[in-house]
This record gives sequence, C-alpha cells and structure tokens, in this order.
Amino acid sequence: MKKMIFLCLGIFLILSTGQAGAATNYNQAEFTTAESLDAGMTQAGVDFTFGDHYRNFYPEIRYGLGAMMEVGVKFGFTSVSIDSSDKAGALIGGDFKYQVIKETDGIPIDLAVDLGFDTVIINSKNASVTSFSTIISKGFPLTDRGYKLIPYGGLELATLRGSLPEDGNTYMNVFGGLEWKVSQKFMLILEVKTGPSTMGGAGIRFEY
Repeated sequence: MKKMIFLCLGIFLILSTGQAGAATNYNQAEFTTAESLDAGMTQAGVDFTFGDHYRNFYPEIRYGLGAMMEVGVKFGFTSVSIDSSDKAGALIGGDFKYQVIKETDGIPIDLAVDLGFDTVIINSKNASVTSFSTIISKGFPLTDRGYKLIPYGGLELATLRGSLPEDGNTYMNVFGGLEWKVSQKFMLILEVKTGPSTMGGAGIRFEY
C-alpha cells in the first residue's frame, strides 16, 4: 500500500511540473470519481491544486440529490503569476454530476458526466471556465469494512473566457486520479490533469 501511494505521488509531481513554460489556463482539478453520493449524503473537505503560474486552495462541499445526481460548490483563494509577480484573488465555482452507469455484478465500472463552472477574480478582472467532463472509475475494496481504492479518469472539454486571460479558447484535457478511502467516512485524493498545460492536486474529504 505504501509503495502504491509513493508511486502515485511521484507521478503526480513529475507530471505537474512537466510544462513549466505553458500559459495559464485557469482550470481546476475534477477531484471526484464517477460514483455519486446517496441522497442526503454530504462530503466536505479542502483541495489544493497547482500548475503553470497558477495555485489554488479552496474548501469544497458536495451533496447527493438522489437519482444518482450530485452537486458541488467551492470557494477559496487563488494565486496567479502575472507579469512576473504573484497576484492573489478569489475562486468560486460549482458543478452538477449525473451518474449514467452504476457498477454492478454485470457492469465493471461507474460512468458519470459532469458540468462545471469556475471563476477566478483578481484586481476586478475575471477568468471563467465552463467545462463538460466524462468520468470513469472503478472501486477496489481493501477490507470487508468498506475501505477501498478508486482510480478514476476521463476527458474534459473546457472553454476559457473573461478579461483576465490574454485570449479565450476551447481545449481538451485528460485527467486521472486516485481516491483512497481510508475509512468509511474519510478519504484522500490525488489527481493530474493535462492539456494545453499540466496541473496537479491533492485533497481530503469527510463524508457524513
């Protein structure tokens, strides 16, 4: 188990520093598997992401609506390197996830689609990203008490707009991550996302 965690951390660090010269794309990590929360269940935690000239720290809350639907909101801080100096600002966003396929004895994976919107605000300027993602994940139980590893990955189509970036564009990202459910109510998440630039992130979650 320890070797697997250290391997994931190593890959995460290598990829997240692999494109130091790329432009800032103001994108966020997914930090969610394809499995939806049960109705009335809540996850709360903090996430940290960093990429090319771009770092974020934010709490996130996710809530299960039922019928395999889930919503999430985030709010926090961002730091962006602009004209060779770091500028601090605010980050707000949210997403809606719908689980299309649920893992059963005859179906080996979970599959979900996610629609998200995030906005970074710095010095009265903004950068907004609208995204549509397809997420695939697979749970691997570690004990009979529900602890498990859930690798996940997928594709994201994102559109960048606003007064902060030099020009808006639409691009494709590929992402992959690992959720380690340490207990039935506590989990750790690692993720790498790459496209026009590469970013990495980590988070912790509590479920109640």
